[in-house]
Amino acid sequence: MTAETTFLSDDLVAIRPWRAADAQPAFDAILESRAETAMWLADVSRVASVAEVEGYIVHATEEWTSESSYNFVIVDALDTTFLGSCGLTQVNRRHLYANLYYWVRTCQTGRGIASQATRLAARFGCEVLGLQRIEVVVEVDNGASLRAAAKAGAVHEGVLRNRLNSRGAARNAVMFSFVPSDFDL
Repeated sequence: MTAETTFLSDDLVAIRPWRAADAQPAFDAILESRAETAMWLADVSRVASVAEVEGYIVHATEEWTSESSYNFVIVDALDTTFLGSCGLTQVNRRHLYANLYYWVRTCQTGRGIASQATRLAARFGCEVLGLQRIEVVVEVDNGASLRAAAKAGAVHEGVLRNRLNSRGAARNAVMFSFVPSDFDL
């Protein structure tokens, strides 16, 4: 499986690996979404240039090649407009699980994009990578991400105390998961 041949889609969104041409649209989305992402995605909100996004794309490609993470661009299924990003990180090959993240640019929120992309990425993890568990860990106060995970069909497993380090402090997080049987695999 190569990054160049990976493309997953439904009627609303498609996800595919990053390409060099994604740098400017991604940077535009980051600038547009800075106020909304600052609280939950500090690394994204601090991006200051297209060059930083270009560096991220190089790194994401290297991670795909080394099979340590699988980062995707979310695009509109019809016109390929940049909508956001999602991916599988912290891939554990011994125990066959990964963490799933997602973000959607501000002007596109509320359309179900995050939940659709989340489901596609989780299915990729189970079906293509052979993982037995995909975890979605969301800070307890992040209502939009909690709704997206639930709408995607991830199973709510509970609250994990001090699971995330965010904004300089330990934060509680909700654990959701997908397993292959969630996709009839």
